Amino acid sequence: MNVVVAILGVLLWVLLVPMCVGLAFNFILPRARRTVGITFILGFLVYMAVFEVIAIFCMTRIVYSAFSYCRSYFTVAALILAVFGIARSVWVLIKCRTGRDYLVLFPGEAHADIHDLMSPRTDLKMFKLDYPKESIVYWCIFFAIMTFQMVMAVVMASFDGDDAYYVVESLLAQQADVMNTILPYTGTSTYLDIRHALAVITMWIAFVAKQSGIHATILSHSIIPLFVIPLVYLIYVEIGRILFRERQQIIPVFLIVVAVLLMFGNVSIYTPATFFLMRTWQGKALVANLVFPMIFWLFLWMMEDVKRESGSVHTDEREVKEISNMLGDAGATGAAVAGDKGTETPVVERYRKLAKNRLLLAPWAMLTLVNMLSGVCSSLGVIFGSGLVALLTLVLLFYSKRITVLLGAFACIIPNMAYLAIYFFLFRG
Repeated sequence: MNVVVAILGVLLWVLLVPMCVGLAFNFILPRARRTVGITFILGFLVYMAVFEVIAIFCMTRIVYSAFSYCRSYFTVAALILAVFGIARSVWVLIKCRTGRDYLVLFPGEAHADIHDLMSPRTDLKMFKLDYPKESIVYWCIFFAIMTFQMVMAVVMASFDGDDAYYVVESLLAQQADVMNTILPYTGTSTYLDIRHALAVITMWIAFVAKQSGIHATILSHSIIPLFVIPLVYLIYVEIGRILFRERQQIIPVFLIVVAVLLMFGNVSIYTPATFFLMRTWQGKALVANLVFPMIFWLFLWMMEDVKRESGSVHTDEREVKEISNMLGDAGATGAAVAGDKGTETPVVERYRKLAKNRLLLAPWAMLTLVNMLSGVCSSLGVIFGSGLVALLTLVLLFYSKRITVLLGAFACIIPNMAYLAIYFFLFRG
């Protein structure tokens, strides 16, 4: 019975709660991007961003029983967001009784229907396609490789010197109710370890361990890889959908190539592939294999949007209608489905502009959350992540020829600047 409760606890805090949080905020995503996978990614990013803020506050402002306060505050905050996500989903389903309830919540999973095929404003490449039998075989091969990696990451778990520090920090939080104020090597009390303290991934592992009743070491070595490995491949799925938008049937082939490269990438102890499969629970492994691919994915997303706009693909009329429904003015969009943009009323034009703004702002909002995740994983991840954002922003600037790209890039690294400000303030103190 205890094992069942522990498993349910892990599933709740690692999968279910982030998904419900994603349902609370996926309205910021354009319809074509509002899939189950991207909704979960968004929810996980918001979930970890909230944990980072609460953990750093408790760690720096509370002296005794800091982890208990962190655990209590985050439990309440996460459950509030999750309940809001469930309530919002129920409200959307009740409001939009179309017989296709799943697609009401995740319109990005839809296949093109006759309305989409006939509309001049629809970009058919953004819809899901049916996979041929060959692609299904390739998907099976990929899932077999991924399952093999997950099994081997658990049964052949490696142990290294970093376990003596990072895993023990999680264990101390779980058992001694402290947050980076006991030296793992000796067990003696110490000042807040600034070098590692702000990378609160160890505290999140301790949180899940405490909530589920599983020992932090077991959770790190035997459970976290089962979550992180599929999550990393989910990011590569989204990358593949952009790279092969017109040939979606070869996405599983792309994933097989990535999986093989990661599986045989142990050419040294320092490669991302080595950290991916042998130190999956460590923050620097998450930065190299999760955060950096996320940054690449979001910039590919923005470049694809620029390409679609330059190709004279107009804002989908369903985007406009959805914006009007959200603002409680569904009747104003009758002209939006007429197709003649020149005859639209000012109200419809305003909704079309809002829909376009959502297309532009959504990836920057997610990139802001990704930058916060980099700080959760590693202090150096903030610096390297900011450098990667700067480099790709330069590429996007030349590609899009929009000066506003610089504003988005500056806004998304504000959390990184705040993170570094706290780091140097505590270091000097």
